[in-house]
Amino acid sequence: MTPPSPLPPTRYPDRPLDQATERWWVAKVKPRQEKQLAADFLKEGIEYYLPLYEKNTPRPGTKHRRIFHVPLFPGYISFAQNQPHDIYRTGRVVNIIEILHQKRFVKELSQIYYALQGNAPLQPITDTFAEGTLVKIIHGPFAGIVGIVDKDPASTRLILSVECLGNAALTIERSWIREIEA
Repeated sequence: MTPPSPLPPTRYPDRPLDQATERWWVAKVKPRQEKQLAADFLKEGIEYYLPLYEKNTPRPGTKHRRIFHVPLFPGYISFAQNQPHDIYRTGRVVNIIEILHQKRFVKELSQIYYALQGNAPLQPITDTFAEGTLVKIIHGPFAGIVGIVDKDPASTRLILSVECLGNAALTIERSWIREIEA
């Protein structure tokens, strides 16, 4: 059995997203091709960001669990180039999405970047949520992050959103957040 290839870094080069020297784009990729495309980008020296989270799944027939690193936004990877070139030649890309609002995109995706850098337990959201209250975290390691609160009977989840990619949830202490004007 061939050992799995090493996991590419989630961010290349390792720096905040707002320090990219070129425009951001989003590549819609074929199923389960995000990490392979990240490895291709790394090899070609193309700047990218692929947020991953740890997913624990039980191993059949044992009490053990297996940890996978899975894309937070399945089917998408962000990359920076002034004009996309040589992206389709990998055979992994279905479509390229132009980001018209670069500042907004970088601000929203940076919140995901900083939350994951702080080891926040982010998870993708696949459910549709009713509109909630817009809040800002005012205390703790994630102070400054803005999102929408989704009340769950067991906890308070803050929904972080990236236009055109989707949503992620961060479980947060309710006393750390304050309502803000939309």
